[in-house]
Amino acid sequence: MHAELLGCGQTGEGQLGARLSEPMIRVPERIIGAPNDADGTAVKSVACGEQHTVFLTKDGKMWSVGSNLDGQLGRGKRSEGSFSIYPVSLTSGVEIVQIAAGRAHSVAVADDGRVFAWGSNEHGQLGMESSVVWQETPKRIKELNEVVQVASGSDHCIALTDDFQEKAAAGRDF
Repeated sequence: MHAELLGCGQTGEGQLGARLSEPMIRVPERIIGAPNDADGTAVKSVACGEQHTVFLTKDGKMWSVGSNLDGQLGRGKRSEGSFSIYPVSLTSGVEIVQIAAGRAHSVAVADDGRVFAWGSNEHGQLGMESSVVWQETPKRIKELNEVVQVASGSDHCIALTDDFQEKAAAGRDF
């Protein structure tokens, strides 16, 4: 079976990848430039913000495309954005297992339960101090550990932790 990545909707900020002649795609089309492997697309998960998209590949790496006015692409510099899909800047050796995107921010969970966030922090949605308005590359949120899932709304984020092992080791009731 050959896997494909398809998209539809507004294209104006590049959130669907390659610059298209139409400002909107009404019938799903193949996303050009997404990471591929022998089976087709290497993408295993997708998270869509208001005007950006984050892709998670089978090897635990992230890619992004679209608006970057708030640093939500995680590429190290706020800018107008990109119509090309490029890797997100993340410390090597970190394998990501889950992603989420809000209006102008992105969040990721590593295989060891650490959480990384980037983009707009205007409403505190990154879990960083109020002096941080934008985070242009993924930054670890030290207060969040043993996280198994994150979810984002427009301007907020929720993390689900799993302390089952910790409780079991301590001999506590569940």
